[in-house]
Amino acid sequence: MKNSVRIMALALLMSVVCWFAIGLVDATQINIVNQCSQTISGCQNNQSGQITSYALGSGASQLIDVGTSWLGGVIWGYPGGSADPTDCNKAKPQADIAEFTINGFSNQDAYDISIVDAYNLPLKIAPTSPVQPSGTTCGSPSCTINNLNSFCQPPNTPTGPPGDGCYIVENTTRPTPETNPFANACPEAISSTTNTTGKVYGCQTGTNYEAVFCP
Repeated sequence: MKNSVRIMALALLMSVVCWFAIGLVDATQINIVNQCSQTISGCQNNQSGQITSYALGSGASQLIDVGTSWLGGVIWGYPGGSADPTDCNKAKPQADIAEFTINGFSNQDAYDISIVDAYNLPLKIAPTSPVQPSGTTCGSPSCTINNLNSFCQPPNTPTGPPGDGCYIVENTTRPTPETNPFANACPEAISSTTNTTGKVYGCQTGTNYEAVFCP
């Protein structure tokens, strides 16, 4: 009987310790920064699908609090300051995207830059309070393509507004002649769904980040 009581007490204590451990995970903040010479609209959403947008003048930033869990979180941008969620939705497949999974597994985050669909603005993700977890790299991937109009050669095509980017026509699961120029220009970004080795980064949950346009 005494052993059973001790076991029950120990189980209760462990559950309380686990509850407090979960509660000690800090909420994650991501600062969306515009270092471009022009005004842009920054957009973000997660698995809920609701888009939030911000008009960011040159040098401006917007701090967002994504809590202790942000699954399927994405940030992207497009030229101009309309900050219209409808324009954000239209620009999303025309843009390179900062992808985040905050606290996806065992108090670890994962993040990457995706150019699987298209590219429109230079982009960098940087941890601002990094803690290196075992088995992953708490790094700062970036993707910058200069002179996009001349870079965007057929069969890849300009997107037009609102994104003003370049569509990758053959955005298949494997590298193709159409994706190779983008992969070569942005080796730290994911240009096809099989081209992910060393391109998905991770820090411990509680790390804050910057998503910087025109770094």
